[in-house]
Amino acid sequence: MAGQFGKASRYIEPLIAAILRFRAVVLAGVILCTGLLGWQLQHLTFDTSNEGFLHEDDPYLKTYNQFRDQFGRDDFLVLAVFSEDLFSTKVLEKLRVLHDDLDSSVPFLEDITSLINVRDVRGVGDTLLVEDLVPRTPTTDDALQALRERILNNPLYINNLISENGKYTAILLQSQVYGGVAEEDLLSGFDEPFDADTESAGQPEQNYLSDLENDQFVEAVYEVVARHQDPNFQISAAGPPVNLHAIKVYMQQDAFTFMKLALLVIGFCLFLMFRRASGVILPLMLVALSLVTTVGLMTLLGVSFKLPTTMLPSFILTVGVGASIHVLSLTYQNIRRGMARHDAIISAYGHSGMALLMTSLTTSAGLASFSMAKVAPIADLGIFSAMGVGISLVYTFTFLPATLSLLPLKPVSRQKSQKRTLIDRFLSSVATFSISRYRLVLGVAGIIVVFGLVGVTKVLFSHDGLEWLPEELGVRQATELLDRELKGTVVLEIVLDTGRENGLYDRETLLDMEQLMEELVADYADHEVPIGKTLAISTLLKEIHQALHGNDPAFYIIPENEKLIPQEFLLFTNTGSDDLDNLTDSQYRFARITLKVPWQDALLYIPFISDVTDRFSDTFGHRTLEGGQSMHVTATGIMSLFGRIIYAAMYSAAQSYGIALVVITIMMILLIGNLKLGLISMIPNLAPIITVLGLMGWLAINLDMFTMLIASIVIGLAVDDTIHFMYNFKRYYQHTGDLKEAVENTLMTAGRAMLTTSVVLSFGFFIFIFAAMNNLFYFGLLAGSAVLLALGADLLLAPALMTLVINKGKSKQMLDSS
Repeated sequence: MAGQFGKASRYIEPLIAAILRFRAVVLAGVILCTGLLGWQLQHLTFDTSNEGFLHEDDPYLKTYNQFRDQFGRDDFLVLAVFSEDLFSTKVLEKLRVLHDDLDSSVPFLEDITSLINVRDVRGVGDTLLVEDLVPRTPTTDDALQALRERILNNPLYINNLISENGKYTAILLQSQVYGGVAEEDLLSGFDEPFDADTESAGQPEQNYLSDLENDQFVEAVYEVVARHQDPNFQISAAGPPVNLHAIKVYMQQDAFTFMKLALLVIGFCLFLMFRRASGVILPLMLVALSLVTTVGLMTLLGVSFKLPTTMLPSFILTVGVGASIHVLSLTYQNIRRGMARHDAIISAYGHSGMALLMTSLTTSAGLASFSMAKVAPIADLGIFSAMGVGISLVYTFTFLPATLSLLPLKPVSRQKSQKRTLIDRFLSSVATFSISRYRLVLGVAGIIVVFGLVGVTKVLFSHDGLEWLPEELGVRQATELLDRELKGTVVLEIVLDTGRENGLYDRETLLDMEQLMEELVADYADHEVPIGKTLAISTLLKEIHQALHGNDPAFYIIPENEKLIPQEFLLFTNTGSDDLDNLTDSQYRFARITLKVPWQDALLYIPFISDVTDRFSDTFGHRTLEGGQSMHVTATGIMSLFGRIIYAAMYSAAQSYGIALVVITIMMILLIGNLKLGLISMIPNLAPIITVLGLMGWLAINLDMFTMLIASIVIGLAVDDTIHFMYNFKRYYQHTGDLKEAVENTLMTAGRAMLTTSVVLSFGFFIFIFAAMNNLFYFGLLAGSAVLLALGADLLLAPALMTLVINKGKSKQMLDSS
């Protein structure tokens, strides 16, 4: 196999010579290709929704979509209003004005609920009345006090629309399920019963509210809030729509701002390294062309830009800059030695072209391992970053030599070459040290790896977008306030399928539902995920029953006579209220049960969801119906999506890392042409990965959607540098038969480019530690550290390993057979 690669390398110099000969055609082709795909960027879309983290055919997403089709959205935008005089005429009137302004000004608003219009179920004689709670603002002290008592004594309102201390009230804004569709389309599907097992879940023809429409929804709310903000009427906004909007805004600002800064820093470092304008401009142009082509292709294929895919420029930057530095470094060396421009370029590719091809193959394989991830944007990132590597390789072999051949490349002066001399001395010292003290190098590396392995056992997964935001940010403080005062901003939705029409008329079912909700609230009172509020059809039935018995709180119970249940529901329906539509379907077969909890790391939701689902299943799943079937329980809602995302992330990380390790190991063995040498060459690749993951464990940095991508960068860089080292070391050792000379020649050629690439990229990544978002801070810190660790492994550990192998006398047969 290695021989085949050796034969293939013979075609590289003629290929580059042909490209130089037809450089005008080549450059025109590159510009045309980039231009056509770049034109697609105007259609680029963003998707930061929670649903966007899952594939369209994910069963959890299908269930969630069908839940939304039936019951509407469960991810409310919540406004918390604080006032010391909440139950005063002035404040209540301000609340009414705010309510009306929101109702008339906010686009894509499906429903708005506040103390002004929340249902007030009362009985007047034999008549059931369902009216707005505050149709008119009270003006007398007695009326205000009576209203206060009614609100604070109503279980529906407490921790839903009013805090227990009566100083905070909430306004719940529910956005539309669908966006950008005609009204008749909005009504389609509502006659079909909820069924999580049907293939109609998540109907593709429905256009769910888009990311852009959610932005307009949230921004309109902010505009209204700004008009009504007052020292004695303090308004805070929270809830999943607001949180996602904030994450998107900050992510875009930080990612693109610091990417620009990173490019400036990289450009400055390239200038210090090369002291040539071409050494700065060409790598950055190549990266820009590769990125435009890749993202344009992504847009053409209809794939939205999601939060993790904002890291795509970093991958392209890593590969594009690294490959071009290897070519430029060797080209400039050849120029200094007196070679003609075209000969210098051709010789550079002849020397490292095959290594560049091999590194691109292994890097693509490592990144493509994420293409099977259950987290949709991670899969997208794996696919398009692998494509980006291929595109960057094509441009490295076409655009770069064609452009280089047009430039007047001249040897730099002796004074400007002084920096090169310092680098040469450094690399020579490293070569000598790694060979003469190889046991020390191997021992220290072993200690570091063991340290990393222990740290790996401490690594925890996480998915908490709010933690990414600065602590002082308003939306984060608002979420913490709402979780504290109103007991939660996230809900778990349980859908109980009774298995038959009018199944919810069964008193035993409703009693068990109420009892289980009460038990869950009590059991989780001191838990990390306390249940702040529960709502179900049984809650509404108790309200109706109390109202029909003179509004006596003693009758806030499920009717003792089962025959009264359908009658009381019918009376409620006849009032004209549509609140039942939010709790059950038209056949009274499905019950929606809502449990509200505080915003937490999604990792904590997984056991909570599992326990709640099991307890509902244990309570209802054992019941056998007339047809022999049993009741069925389904967990869904925004919390269920969070849990699914973190589970998918853990599964995807383990799967992708395993696939990458196996595929890259096989490729290294095939590329080097020797089993044992291929396995040994994986040690410098694995050591940085273990060390970085271990560092995360020791520093309590969680593995989330962004930090889990660090390993891909480590794999890409470590494997690239290892291939460059091994490929060149093998050539020099087979030619000279001298270990020290082979290592030194390798480091003076490929090592120079490896050092330049690593220093440049580490500075580029370290720029992100100044980002406002914590996830980008950790990404920059870990990615920059990973680059330096990968460099250290290939400059010190790889030569030490080769010294160990050669000193055992097995070098000749291994290297010759490879």
